[in-house]
Amino acid sequence: MTHNDHPGEGTPKTVVCPMCGEPFTCGMSTSCWCATRVVPDSVRNYLAERYETCVCSTCLDRLIAEAKEELRGA
Repeated sequence: MTHNDHPGEGTPKTVVCPMCGEPFTCGMSTSCWCATRVVPDSVRNYLAERYETCVCSTCLDRLIAEAKEELRGA
């Protein structure tokens, strides 16, 4: 979920989550909060197909939890 290929890497910025509209801080680097999450490929693909920016921790954690539930039900 990190943006290693973006200019200004490592410069945190406030962005708005495209899913819920809440502002959050994106670290724009491997030290960002999202780098601590284990994000399933299905979630990465879902986000990449729909959004050009990161999502907030609440939305990302919800998507990760939903993906885990789907795997348990499969």
